[in-house]
Amino acid sequence: MCSTFHQAHAGETTQRRVKDGGTWSVRAIPVPPAVKDYNRNMGGVDLSDALIGYYSILHKTRRWYRSFFYHFLDIAIVNGYILNKEISKARRERPMSQKAFRENLVQQLQEAGSFRSTTPTPQPHPGPSGVPRVHLPTFLGPDGTQGRRRCKLCNQKSPIACSSCEVVLCMVPTRNCYSKWHEQTQP
Repeated sequence: MCSTFHQAHAGETTQRRVKDGGTWSVRAIPVPPAVKDYNRNMGGVDLSDALIGYYSILHKTRRWYRSFFYHFLDIAIVNGYILNKEISKARRERPMSQKAFRENLVQQLQEAGSFRSTTPTPQPHPGPSGVPRVHLPTFLGPDGTQGRRRCKLCNQKSPIACSSCEVVLCMVPTRNCYSKWHEQTQP
């Protein structure tokens, strides 16, 4: 270790077990002040790096910014794990292992992003006769590949149409023309 802050040797020692001729003995070993200071204050970054190393989500990629994203995601998960551990200790509960914490996190994220939890309930809108209309998506064919037509908004092929508007609209994770259409056309 190189340091401009510490002296080269300050005469400090530490006790270590050393094997001498087949027997173990305790001996005072000199320790540079830079090493002693590092060991005393180590913990934050090194502990975080060690925890990230156990269950890293880093994947090989040719795009450099994805590596940054995966690393920042690792840091966020480990910080959450450390906070969870501290909260558990404060409550005098047994803290979860990192693996159990990550599995629990994945389950919670899966539930939060599941289709059934994010599907809005259709709101009835009054039709021309004043009778409420319910807008429900219906398939144009027996499966997702037959009966596809062009979406009214984005002009991409879609197997879905609105049951009351009779307009072909797409509803996929990357674009939701079905919701956009009904937000624009309904009062």
